[in-house]
Amino acid sequence: MSRPWRIRFVGAKYHVTVRGNNRQCVFHADEDYLRFLDQLSDCLEKDRVILYAYALMPNHFHLFVETPGGNLSRFMQRLNTAYSMYHRYKHVSPGHCFQGRYGAKLVDGDTYILRLTRYIHLNPVKVAACEGLGPEARLARLYSHRWSSLSGYTDAACSEPMVDYRWLDLTGRRTQRGCHAAYKRYLESFVSKNDTELVKAMDANRYAIGDEAFVEQVESDLQDLRVDKGVYGDIRWPTGKHVPIERIAESVAGAFKLPMVALQGQGYAARVAKKIALELACRHSGESQRRIGEYFGYRGNGAVNKQRQRLRELLVDDSVMGRQVDKLEKTIIKG
Repeated sequence: MSRPWRIRFVGAKYHVTVRGNNRQCVFHADEDYLRFLDQLSDCLEKDRVILYAYALMPNHFHLFVETPGGNLSRFMQRLNTAYSMYHRYKHVSPGHCFQGRYGAKLVDGDTYILRLTRYIHLNPVKVAACEGLGPEARLARLYSHRWSSLSGYTDAACSEPMVDYRWLDLTGRRTQRGCHAAYKRYLESFVSKNDTELVKAMDANRYAIGDEAFVEQVESDLQDLRVDKGVYGDIRWPTGKHVPIERIAESVAGAFKLPMVALQGQGYAARVAKKIALELACRHSGESQRRIGEYFGYRGNGAVNKQRQRLRELLVDDSVMGRQVDKLEKTIIKG
C-alpha cells in the first residue's frame, strides 16, 4: 500500500496519531509522560500550533491540532525527534522509537470536531483490558488516567495553558460551567459504546474526517495536485488568510473610539470592546486562545473563555450590540 499524501495548508485541523515502533511502549513511567508533555508544550510554542485535545497511551498518542502556519510536518518532526532522542538516552534503546510515518487526517465540521475530542478522550477505556468492565468501572479508570486533556474539558479549574478549549462552545450552553457539565454528559454517554458514525467517517477516507462534501472536496483537490504519482510528499493546499490580532484590535478600537492601549490594559472603559476584540480574534486570527489572551493582557485560556461567555450573555439581551459585532466582523474579514 502506497504512503498517503500529506495535505497541509494554513488553518488546517488534523487528528494526528503516532505509534511506538512494532507497537512497543514509548511511555514507561510518569517521568516519560511528563517529559513528552513538556516537549509538546515547547513545540506548540515554537511552531505556533494550536492544540485542542490529546491523549497519551503507553504505546501511542493522539493529538488534535490546528496549524495556522500550515506547518504540520515541521511541528511533528520537531516533536518526534525531541522525544525519540530522550527515549533513546533514557531507556538505552537503539533504533526507532516511533513506527513509520505519523498519521494525520484533516478534520472539518462542528459535529465531527466535537466527536473527535470525545473519541480521543475515551481512548484510555477503548482498549482490550477494559472490554469486560461495566460503565462505572470504565468511568473510574477513565478519570484516573492522568495523561490526556480530558480534565480541562470537564472542569475549568483543571484547564492547561497549552490546550485551547474553544470547541466546548459547541455544546451550546450559555455559561462556562454549563459547557463543562454538558461535555461531561456527552462524554460519559459513550463510555461503554462506540460512536459508529465517527468511526465510519474515520474509516471512509485516508485523508479526511468530515461530511461527504468536505471529503469529496479533499479528494478532488488531491486529484488535481497529483502531478507525479510516483512521488509522495507534502501538498500545500492554500486557503484564505487569517487576520492578524493587531488588525482586529485596531478595528475594534477604532469602532469604539478607544486608544489601542485600552484594549491591552485592565481599565473599565474598554470592558465591552475588549470582549468583542477577544471574540473576533478567536474567530479569525488563527492564533491559540493563550496567545490571544496574552495580547490583550490576560493569562491562560480560562480568562479568555470567561470573557467570551460573558459576551455571549450580553448579546442574548442586546440586539444592537449583536449588529455592531456583525458589522465589525464583516469589516475585518474584508480587510
